[in-house]
Amino acid sequence: MYSSFEAERYHVVCRECPLERLCDAPTDAEVLGQGHVADTGHRVAVERIA
Repeated sequence: MYSSFEAERYHVVCRECPLERLCDAPTDAEVLGQGHVADTGHRVAVERIA
């Protein structure tokens, strides 16, 4: 039986290097994005995609 519930997904992408990831939890995506910014100073986008 299939559930009508569809999991949320979050896309994390750096605008200045090859970093690009999908995360299932918003907190994971934010931590990844903020950590990358703190480590590199790059511009990072985090968006809900599903």
